[in-house]
Amino acid sequence: MESAASFAASASPAAAIVVDDEAGRGLLRKAWDISFRMALRYIKSSYKDDPFRTFLEVCLIGFIVWYITKQKYNIGTNEIELSEREIDELVEEWKPEPLVPPLTEFEREALDKSVMIDGPNGTKVRLASGTNNKPVLNFASYNFLGFLDSPELGKHAVESLRKYGVGSCGPPGFYGTLDVHMELEKQLAAFIGHSSAILYSQAITTTLSVIPCFSKRSDIIVADEGVNFAVQKAIYLSRSKVYWYKHNDVADMERILKDVNKQLVGRRGKNALPRKFI
Repeated sequence: MESAASFAASASPAAAIVVDDEAGRGLLRKAWDISFRMALRYIKSSYKDDPFRTFLEVCLIGFIVWYITKQKYNIGTNEIELSEREIDELVEEWKPEPLVPPLTEFEREALDKSVMIDGPNGTKVRLASGTNNKPVLNFASYNFLGFLDSPELGKHAVESLRKYGVGSCGPPGFYGTLDVHMELEKQLAAFIGHSSAILYSQAITTTLSVIPCFSKRSDIIVADEGVNFAVQKAIYLSRSKVYWYKHNDVADMERILKDVNKQLVGRRGKNALPRKFI
């Protein structure tokens, strides 16, 4: 009796597991049957109401199955093993291309005629090819104010580097607004006699921001056709109606303005007149 009881006690967990497995499989079969019926009912109703949608969904499911089951590309399967002799032959046959292509005859002549500066680049420089070795004015540099040659500015630059560090760029849009940015805006506003000023990192960003900010889609811009690239792009971004007049031609600008005024005469009283910018 004790052995039978112990056998029943030891067999009861296994029997419980078998019963649980059968109940789980029965539950899965029931869930699958319900899901299949619902899907079949959905397909029937969808095909009846919108057969094109059913066709599109079947194609989409087929594409997903094909994409999942297709053979994936493996870089390692296409490797080619070379022997040491083949590697040596390839290395001997390899001829590297020059890093810089050879100069053409025109480029060589232009380089020979180029003016070389002897010493640092500043507002006044000495030419290496000059005979009298006298300083000449440098009109080919953005250092027209001589900031690079100022020892006072160099001293302040070193102090700023020690305090704020150095990076690839320094506008507020990249590193956030610092006290030097705010102080510069205050000084600029005081210099031009206004209450505040906005500091931009480049002249092109200033133009691309200011013109579209003031001139909108319904406004009119009368512009010189010779304006620089930044102004042209800013005018296009504003989406305003643009009238171009000939470069530095005041008479043509006057003609354009008269034509614009004639076009606006008939619109008075119907809706708000557009703003005009020159």
